[in-house]
Amino acid sequence: MGIHVVIQPLVGYGAAVVSPSPGVRQLVAGSEEASFIIQVPARIGGLMDTARFARSLAVAANEFGDWCEVQNRTRSYSSSLEQQWSSAVDDAAPGERD
Repeated sequence: MGIHVVIQPLVGYGAAVVSPSPGVRQLVAGSEEASFIIQVPARIGGLMDTARFARSLAVAANEFGDWCEVQNRTRSYSSSLEQQWSSAVDDAAPGERD
């Protein structure tokens, strides 16, 4: 069984490396209200496994960020959400309405 965490960032969300105690480092992402923390497992090989994971996460996050920026530039939101929904209902075929 896997655990999946979905985050929809708000203004102010970010990521940082923190040291909660001497000699300990953690990668923290989110906000003060909700965050996830990545830390090194206490086992042989844990440092290298965490380094590989952090680097792959950084590459994927950068790719995702680039995609989000492109999407933001190519989409327009000239009307309000209410107008968009009412337009979608008006455009629906008669058999698609309740």
